[in-house]
Amino acid sequence: MSTTSQRMLVIDDEQAICLAFQRFFQARGWIVQVASGVTRGRALYRENRPDVVFLDVRLADGNGLDLLASLREEDPDACVVVITAYGSLDTATRALRGQAFDFLVKPLDLDKAAELADAAWSRRQSPPAAAQTAGDPGMAANPGGIVGTSPAMQALYKQIACIAMADESVLVTGETGVGKELVVRAIHEYSERRDRPFLAVNCGALPEHLVESELFGHVRGAFTGAHADRAGRFECADGGTLFLDEVGELPLPAQAKLLRVLDSGVVERLGSSRPIKLAVRVITATNRNLEEEIQAGRFRADLYYRLAVLRIAVPRLAERTGDVPLLASHFLARRTSGAGRSRPALSPEAAAVLQAYSWPGNVRELKHVIEQAAVLATGGCIRPEHLPALMREGAGAVPGRGDAAGFHALVATYLAGPGRDLENLHQTVVEVAEAEAIRFALASCGGNQTEAAARLGIHRNTLRNRLQALKLGPEVA
Repeated sequence: MSTTSQRMLVIDDEQAICLAFQRFFQARGWIVQVASGVTRGRALYRENRPDVVFLDVRLADGNGLDLLASLREEDPDACVVVITAYGSLDTATRALRGQAFDFLVKPLDLDKAAELADAAWSRRQSPPAAAQTAGDPGMAANPGGIVGTSPAMQALYKQIACIAMADESVLVTGETGVGKELVVRAIHEYSERRDRPFLAVNCGALPEHLVESELFGHVRGAFTGAHADRAGRFECADGGTLFLDEVGELPLPAQAKLLRVLDSGVVERLGSSRPIKLAVRVITATNRNLEEEIQAGRFRADLYYRLAVLRIAVPRLAERTGDVPLLASHFLARRTSGAGRSRPALSPEAAAVLQAYSWPGNVRELKHVIEQAAVLATGGCIRPEHLPALMREGAGAVPGRGDAAGFHALVATYLAGPGRDLENLHQTVVEVAEAEAIRFALASCGGNQTEAAARLGIHRNTLRNRLQALKLGPEVA
């Protein structure tokens, strides 16, 4: 339990957020002060030196991340938790590089906030022997291509930001088409190696007899056809990042040599015994289950553990269907309009069909679908008839759910029913819409409340509370 000596400052321009923090933490013994902007927040911090600050990014009179840098400059021991409703890779990286204590995304989980507040207070009582002095090395250009605001993507952004600041080997996992290479490039672009080479190698596309030569290089005469010395990919990436895509496709002999290179930091070209010292960060990716590959004898366990010092799993598109309209708009914006032809827009009905689909091909499949639909729409509005028939049939399998026209009919029927009280029309429509959204989310997740909450963009506790308030039983799934 907290003591009355624990002090908190909440800087947020949403009065409801400040009030929620005050009620929640004052009941736990904290002294809580609130400020709605940068100027007042900075003044309160200087006056009281609170144990923890919860700081919003977007404030009426300035940027919270700029205030974070200012507070950390004035007080290197400042414990600042950045909160935002607009989580992105750039925001997460700036927050963590600015030495924020942590990063939370709205809607906030106050229990999680309490854990961070207690941890921050403990650190203030026992500060590290030497304060961190690493400044912000400067921001890389936004690597682009990574799009999404869903909880799953915001968690991914935080992982990327943390991993980019480290220098160990990374294993990126995920299904085909989820965007593993975009994640790898983002890690490089936000790392201190961003001004050094980035090389990507598709291990599955290398002929087996040339794998070692491609990766480690060769000298003249090392094998038939080796007419000159040649540096391998490791040498070319020295000082930077080497991305080995589909690493599970490497043959066992190449795996053994790769392990030696990773352990020693030294490479030897084929046909040569001269060691070449390198400083390369290796990031690998695979859509295979390497644990199963190890059991089958196709992948070395010792290499797996050496590659997977840090791990990051890229979510399936089905785990973040709320990002589908945003991704679709992103792909449309990247298209070059033809002569005299405007860029097509995505209709709400088409967006609903896209969100109801399971996307086995993930983001890559969505990109191809949007490109085809844009051609068929001939510069106009993309409607359901421009999408593949399989998607339209799937969306129609649940009448009134995921279909804007069907939902309108559902609401109209509900409001027109006998005995309905239409004096509070807005509240009635909102409750019907919310109940239908919850039913659809649970149905698409097989009744899994945690996954459904993530798709709805709310905390699982909020979902449980709304299920009770709307009197929705287990049958909704």
